[in-house]
Amino acid sequence: MMNSVERLHEMTMTRELAARADAVNEAERTAELTFSSETPYKRWFGLEILNHSENSVDLTRLQEIGVLLFNHEPDHPIGRVEKVWIGDDFRGHALVKFDTDEESDRIFKKVSGGSLRGVSVGYRIKEYTKLKEGETSKDGRFEGPAVIVSQWEPLEISIVSVPADAGVGVGRSIEDLKGMNKDMDKKPEMKNQTEMKKDMDVKKDIQNAIEQERTRNAEITKLCRSFEMSPDDYIEKGLTLEEARAEVLKELAKKSAPVSVNVLSDESEKFRAAAADGLAMRAGIEISTPADGAESFRGVSLMRLAYDICEREGGKPSRMDNDTLLRSVFSGGSGAFSKCSRLERLILANVGHKALMKGYNEVPATFQYWTSKGSNPDFKPSTRVGLGAADELLPMTEMGEFKSSETTDMGQQTTVHTFGREWTLTRKAIINDDLSVLARLPAAYGAAARRTINKQAYDLLTNGSGIFTSAHKNSGTGTLSIASLKAAKAAMSKQKDPSGKMYLNIQPVYLIVPAELEVEAATLIASAVDPTKNNAYPNPFAKRLTVVADPNIEDPNAWYLAAAPGVLPGIEVTYLNGQENPTMRTFTDTDVLGIKYQIYMDFGVNLLDYRAFYKSTGA
Repeated sequence: MMNSVERLHEMTMTRELAARADAVNEAERTAELTFSSETPYKRWFGLEILNHSENSVDLTRLQEIGVLLFNHEPDHPIGRVEKVWIGDDFRGHALVKFDTDEESDRIFKKVSGGSLRGVSVGYRIKEYTKLKEGETSKDGRFEGPAVIVSQWEPLEISIVSVPADAGVGVGRSIEDLKGMNKDMDKKPEMKNQTEMKKDMDVKKDIQNAIEQERTRNAEITKLCRSFEMSPDDYIEKGLTLEEARAEVLKELAKKSAPVSVNVLSDESEKFRAAAADGLAMRAGIEISTPADGAESFRGVSLMRLAYDICEREGGKPSRMDNDTLLRSVFSGGSGAFSKCSRLERLILANVGHKALMKGYNEVPATFQYWTSKGSNPDFKPSTRVGLGAADELLPMTEMGEFKSSETTDMGQQTTVHTFGREWTLTRKAIINDDLSVLARLPAAYGAAARRTINKQAYDLLTNGSGIFTSAHKNSGTGTLSIASLKAAKAAMSKQKDPSGKMYLNIQPVYLIVPAELEVEAATLIASAVDPTKNNAYPNPFAKRLTVVADPNIEDPNAWYLAAAPGVLPGIEVTYLNGQENPTMRTFTDTDVLGIKYQIYMDFGVNLLDYRAFYKSTGA
């Protein structure tokens, strides 16, 4: 089977370019534009350079039936190509004329007004050459590593929303580009070779870092494919290749299957990573290190992506209407359509997962300061032994015998439960290119997952039974003041082990308050002296407590002290197998033409030791 580079001549490619509106003739409804250049363009398979030398570009199709589109939508022509030529600047130039219908006129006005500044060309590759690093093309004009497209055919020109290459566009002339081009067509001078090598070394280091996450996904996917297993769970759980291999081996052992693990990279994974990062950036998700070629997907609509995937996997999207194309991509059928369905689903799942984690990690939450973190291997109750479970040590006998003890506190049980939601990326959302379902909704549910944990932690602290009782001696009254803090601290330090023989000397670290008391608490803890008295009274709690304020404490007068969770865990947030992040899965919806998303998280909020807390009801 040919990889994606070997099949380039079978694929329709696009390039998005920057535009300028100073060549617009409003009376004639025409615009002169530059639609292509020899600027290296980063694709998922490497750098691509379109050769513009004589006889390299077949302009026959554009000259005879050239059409002007908007965002490469074949069903929405907005004009025609009047004239097309390759200039002395080694760029493709065209004179286009806009139609007079309402939609075309709307776009023409945006172009002439300068608000639409993007031009893109759709083209088909006929011949190409791969240059290795340091290798030079036969004509001496290009140097590797790069894919040099020596024969190619422009198919259509589009006005697009997202520009990429500032060297081309509406109104670009030879004079405009002299400064940009003076060194582009020359081989680098020898005196710059050392500097170029340094730059190349830096780029390699950056690329290595970029490739780590993509390589993990690709290798796990290849591993699972070898044994007809789904890689989704392993990827979404953040497993390393070694961890995924161990899980695969376990599954194979259960089936008594022969074990032979061969992990190879796949060009499809490069395409997937580039498409996912490009869509994510278009949806407003910040990607610190985008995959190679991601920029080329920033202006691609969801329908156009479906078109490209179908074509890439051997389908004939040009012969399909929108509904047929969507069914081929989302139906999960057989042959090429099955590949389309899987690839599209993985790309959209990747974008959704990035949005999910963005929402989860950025939402304000405070539970993590004063709660401990635990892990259960399954959904069965698990026991935690507390600080006070052990009795005091006793002297040994002359014979070296140990004395046994009976503990009255064997610990608390922890449990884990599953919480989740689902939604669907529908046919309507895809056709309308609605990225809110693809990006904003996963981000919202990611934030909701973290808020759920936060709410449950505070619900247990403020309303949970068995924490603050008269028998536990860990509650009292008094407004927030140095005097009431002294009483609360003393009460915590005098907590005893279950036998009642040993003081635990628990020291408070966190002052937990409702939103109404945040400023008051912060002022009190920041003050070097008692703010209610004169400077003769120092503040013993100055900068010794960390203030944590949260609106989930609904009583505006109540406040709490908590010990350091690493010293005395009071409330534990327990995760299944240590998986602290929500998981998202996708699958084809048989009832609705689209993709169904599910987000779920396995966790529990459990009380371990009441001695870690003190509560004041206020006045």
